[in-house]
Amino acid sequence: MVNTKSGGRPIVSEEQFRIEVLGLSPSTSKTQQKEDDSGKNAFKPCTKPILVFYSAPWCGPCRLSNPVVKAIISQFVPKIDVVEVCTDDLPEIAEEMGVVSIPTIKIYHKGELMDTIVGCVAKNVLGNAVNKVLDDLGLQDDSPSGDTDDDEEDDDDDDDDDDSVEDD
Repeated sequence: MVNTKSGGRPIVSEEQFRIEVLGLSPSTSKTQQKEDDSGKNAFKPCTKPILVFYSAPWCGPCRLSNPVVKAIISQFVPKIDVVEVCTDDLPEIAEEMGVVSIPTIKIYHKGELMDTIVGCVAKNVLGNAVNKVLDDLGLQDDSPSGDTDDDEEDDDDDDDDDDSVEDD
């Protein structure tokens, strides 16, 4: 298997992308040719959110994004899956998915596009995007955004208490 600089699992064919990322049914003629050692289809649709990192080896901003994607992998896998599409090898996929600039990160769930980030991205921004998708899908065990909202509400309550003390 080909390794990627980002640490994401490589997508090596259009068919693999369609099955694993978009959850589409395999075309029988091609899939029958692509079988693993057990005789079963090697590609399976992903049931959890999947982050797709569109990049190319010559792209400087893509190289700068590799450590960010690696950090997201270590933080969120196994809640999400992470794959990489080399736009040089699979330009048809990039075009079909509307990728006009790299790096582009798209998060899908069961074939539905949940979020898109274009360009270099900070780890906290990408982490927040993944957390939002997990929250939206009800897959987040402990929501950091929920803790933040509670703190803000407590601060608001404290402000109200201070106002009422001043009125007394």
